[in-house]
Amino acid sequence: GGYIPPKPGGDLLRDGTSVLPTGRNIHALDPYRMPAEGAWIRGQQIAEETLSQHLKQNDGMYPETIACTLWGLDTIKTRGESIAIVLALVGARPVKEGTGRV
Repeated sequence: GGYIPPKPGGDLLRDGTSVLPTGRNIHALDPYRMPAEGAWIRGQQIAEETLSQHLKQNDGMYPETIACTLWGLDTIKTRGESIAIVLALVGARPVKEGTGRV
């Protein structure tokens, strides 16, 4: 026996061997790894499509407000897609450190 530090849990097929070894205390997400690269790509596409549709339907006028729901379970399942949508809408982008932290 001995101390095994907690780590983010996940799915072995989707998240790879980073979820191993089993038997430790896990948490659902690592806020320093979100949005993931794939979530960032999808989030940008969703933000661009949202604005594009609005511009077409409103004579080229930008929306005054946009609502985006940030649910914990959704964030876990999509690895931060909703966070990426918000970042893209405000013109920000995630920057990774050398350690991989966002």
